[in-house]
Amino acid sequence: MPSLNVLPVQPSARQPRGAVKLNETLIDGWLSWEVESNSFYAADTFRITFLKNMLPAERNARWFSELTTAFVEIFAGFPPNADNYRTTDLTSMVYGRVDEVEFDLVRGRIDLIGRDLTSEFIDAKTTEKWPNKTASQIATDLAVRRGLTPMVTPTTTKVGTYYDIDNVTMTDQRSEWDILNYLAHLEEFAVYVRGKTLYFGPKPDPKATPYVLQWQPPEGDRGYPVGNFMDLRFTRGLTVSRGIQVVVRSFLSKGKKSFTATYPSKGNSTQAGKAKPFGGTQIYTYTIPGLTQEQALQRAQSIYAELIAHEMKLTASLPGDNILGIDTMVQVIGTDTAWDQTYYPDSVTRRMSFEEGYMMNLHAKNHAPDSTVAP
Repeated sequence: MPSLNVLPVQPSARQPRGAVKLNETLIDGWLSWEVESNSFYAADTFRITFLKNMLPAERNARWFSELTTAFVEIFAGFPPNADNYRTTDLTSMVYGRVDEVEFDLVRGRIDLIGRDLTSEFIDAKTTEKWPNKTASQIATDLAVRRGLTPMVTPTTTKVGTYYDIDNVTMTDQRSEWDILNYLAHLEEFAVYVRGKTLYFGPKPDPKATPYVLQWQPPEGDRGYPVGNFMDLRFTRGLTVSRGIQVVVRSFLSKGKKSFTATYPSKGNSTQAGKAKPFGGTQIYTYTIPGLTQEQALQRAQSIYAELIAHEMKLTASLPGDNILGIDTMVQVIGTDTAWDQTYYPDSVTRRMSFEEGYMMNLHAKNHAPDSTVAP
């Protein structure tokens, strides 16, 4: 198998560097760290590995064994001077609370494992209803309650109206994060945490400039392939490829009305010379109470979009940078296959260690170009 000549996405003579703050104090002694940035609605996670013998005296194993509450901030970047830099020369990758402390006595390693401040809402349960407040007012109240700065787009509809339409009683205890996601869905918003800020507003548009993964097969005198990644793998789900249809059944207790919405209205038909394997369209049926006919159709369209997004997937390993974000479209070119298209990142995992340097893993997905439903 020919070796791959790996080219960086953005060539730079600068060396990558990282830093870790524990309870707002810069701390040395870390051996490696990993940050997983997830799609909206989910918490980002982190893991830091410290070498016990490299830790400062005041942060020894006993200190970590007695730790009750801790907050971590991880930084990465390419400072102008790799031998003399500050955290202001780097980018904050994550800020969050430590959930677990692991101590490997034999190897002398201490690991801190945790989540970003999304965890503050995930771990908080409530039965509050707020019927006379808007979604934006609730989001602001919850952000302030958890010590976060709210960056919230104002809304006008009181949530009591949604409860009546959606047949929601809100009598059971649920997490504040579930409530924020419910309200974001109704407003067609996104909700997520970055650093110490809660964002509740319109879904961000994918960045205009895509992150390109480029493949160049061997040609001419060059007997080896060229790419800006170390590893790139694709999958295509054939169950989805043969065509799917979503059926949403619903009912409203008021008026005793029932509704059925189907999307697309007709399954993907078989074109001449393009027989589909394994039979015809696969049907997914859902029963969701409290929806009107229009809402049922919108839900069917939303579920369909989620299902076909699992058809085409990629995983990639590549040199670390601070360019690729969870909201950055990924463009694959050069494979001369159906996998040459755009993808939406599911997760971006960054790792930095003294052994491997700065690395990234990408998981992304999108539907195949020929799976798009005609309007």
